[in-house]
Amino acid sequence: MHTPTDGLGASRFVAFSRDEWSHLRDQTPLLLTEADLFALRGLNDQVTLSVVEQIYLPLARLLNLYVAATQTLHKATDTFLNNPAAKVPYVRGK
Repeated sequence: MHTPTDGLGASRFVAFSRDEWSHLRDQTPLLLTEADLFALRGLNDQVTLSVVEQIYLPLARLLNLYVAATQTLHKATDTFLNNPAAKVPYVRGK
């Protein structure tokens, strides 16, 4: 993992090699089939199941962690403010 800096040692970005990023998938299962992927592909889209495993599954895992953390934060805020828990929709496109 390489963290590019602004010369002062500070950065908001972290760079990963493809292999490093792929390992962040952890145990996220690949539920997509080749037929599913074919149906989702755009015109001239070259996405393969391998790319889905290496790139998109780690990204999906990260997004799920962010959603869970955001829901926990909202719940903590509601508890602190003594507000009834509000349902916040989570919309995911396909």
